[in-house]
Amino acid sequence: MRNVDINIKRAALIAALFIFSAFLAVPRLSPLYAQTPKTVYVKEVIDGDTIVLSDYRTVRYIGIDAPESGGLKPVEYYGIEAKKINKKLTEGKEVRLEADLERTDNYGRTLAYVYVDDMFVNLRLVELGAAVALPYPPNLKHYGELSHKMEIARKEGRGIWADVNRWVIPAEDAGRHIGLSKTVVGRVKRTEDKGFGVFLNFGEDFSTDFTVFIPANNLQYFKDEGIGDPASKYRGKVVETTGTIRERNGPSITVRHPGQIYIRR
Repeated sequence: MRNVDINIKRAALIAALFIFSAFLAVPRLSPLYAQTPKTVYVKEVIDGDTIVLSDYRTVRYIGIDAPESGGLKPVEYYGIEAKKINKKLTEGKEVRLEADLERTDNYGRTLAYVYVDDMFVNLRLVELGAAVALPYPPNLKHYGELSHKMEIARKEGRGIWADVNRWVIPAEDAGRHIGLSKTVVGRVKRTEDKGFGVFLNFGEDFSTDFTVFIPANNLQYFKDEGIGDPASKYRGKVVETTGTIRERNGPSITVRHPGQIYIRR
């Protein structure tokens, strides 16, 4: 009888240890994650292309760029209007996010296409002229439709396109807008393929004049669009280039997709 009792106790102990081990093996949610709601709404609108959600994520819209509305950067033409339009479309509303190939940017912001019910917010902002379509490789899922809607908004003079000369700056003024996303217009006077990338120069001096740089590892996007040799394609043309102006031996924009360059003539 004593042996039976010992065996029963031993079996109970083994069962208890098995249950405890199984409990430890089950992944558990952290309190913060467990409290994250299944649906999220827009808590704050930062500007025309950035919002903060109720779960405290900062979301940067993919595929578009809106003029600055203040904060750490100076207010740009149509920046205040773009922020107001984004607020009207999203603030306090439940949103759904659609991801592309990259989930976050270099600043830790969530990259997303944003929807309120059936409305595609990124696209709507471009339609209204509150933002421009700007491809961010490799996140190109909706590039075609965003670009198409921008062409229509431009032709119809909506939003920023109502006064093109206030949105598009001449190449000789690019140095006054370092750190800002702008559209720069000018004639490409010289081009050079350095092997690691293609340079388009808008003056006579590569070291001081406005320059567009196309990295070699992005040239495939140009080939995909039927542009085998960007140096030849753009040489002598008057073009508009959209992107962030940086100081690199003079003002410069790095172009990673042909959608950033528009040929005027």
